[in-house]
Order: sequence, then C-alpha cells, then structure tokens
Amino acid sequence: MLNLPAGKAFTGFIVDADTPGIQLGRKEMNMGQRCSDTRGITFEDVRVPAENVLIGEGAGFKVAMGAFDKTRPPVNTLHAHRCPLLRIQHQAIAFLLAEMAMKVELARMAYQRSAWEVDEGRRNTFYASIAKAFAGDIANQVASDAVQIFGGNGFNSEYPVEKLMRDAKIYQIYEGTAQIQRLIISREHLAKYKN
Repeated sequence: MLNLPAGKAFTGFIVDADTPGIQLGRKEMNMGQRCSDTRGITFEDVRVPAENVLIGEGAGFKVAMGAFDKTRPPVNTLHAHRCPLLRIQHQAIAFLLAEMAMKVELARMAYQRSAWEVDEGRRNTFYASIAKAFAGDIANQVASDAVQIFGGNGFNSEYPVEKLMRDAKIYQIYEGTAQIQRLIISREHLAKYKN
C-alpha cells in the first residue's frame, strides 16, 4: 500500500451514472433542500477511461478544493464527513460544544430565577420574559449548532438533530413571541427607573 500525502491520495474523474458497476443508493429525505438528489453511490468494478481523469492521477484533492471554492460562496455549502463523531476531536467543535453547554446552563438559570421570584411571592414578569426569550433563542441556536456538528448527517432526517432544529422554532413563537418578550422586558426594565 502506498503512503501518499492526503493531497496526492485521490484522483478526480467523470463517469456517467449508467456506467456498469455503478449503483445508486436510496434518495435521502433531508430537512431542507429536498429537491436535491442526495444519495450514496457504490462503485463496484467500474472501469474509468483515462480520458475521464480530471487534471491527472493524484490531483483529486486539488479538483475537489477547486470545486468547493466555486460552490461554497453562492450556496454556503456544508462539507459532510462520513463519521461526524470523529470531528469532536477538533478544537473548534470542542469550543462549540462548550458554548452550547454554557448557553443551556444560562437558560436554565434564567427560568430558575423566574421560579424563585414566584416562590418569594414577587411578580416575575420581567424574569419570566427574560427566561422565555432567552431559552427560546438558545434552543434554536443549540439545535442549529448540533446540526452543524453532525455535518451532512445532521441535515438528514434519519438523525434526530434535524428534528430538534425543526421542533425548536416553536419556542420562539408560542406563549408570546421572542419579539413580544423583548417589549415586555424593556417596559419592565424602564419602569424600575421611572421614579
């Protein structure tokens, strides 16, 4: 087995979908962009003519990166990895998980403060609106970040994070929208300083 650097280990090529040996997997049901034909492709004993190789043997990484340079800006493409759990090793993912945990804990503290005000016999309108607005926004941010961490799999309907992202939206709407909560918060906050 050759020990090639990653940049030289792949070869890009063009092959027709009806070439013998190509098997198309089932169409994936994604959360969004459902008109995109997302599916796995299996190559079994496929013969690729030399004229179908792009740039040259070992230039596949360069071809892929060149394609990404063109496709990422207009469509904000997310590059998927086969095993998203391996991505947790990267510092950026670790930092994202830490941010998610901090936000969830702060949201929890906000509703606990609101409940404490009630326990103390005080009106909790200010704190209840803070808890509602903040927790609803955090639920949406954390669900979106979870989809990001799982990459392409997170966008797929077979992984629960895409459902969490869809389900989180209602928390910014019912029991008073996030915008209404902000009106209440500002009104209550200003009322403290009127006298």
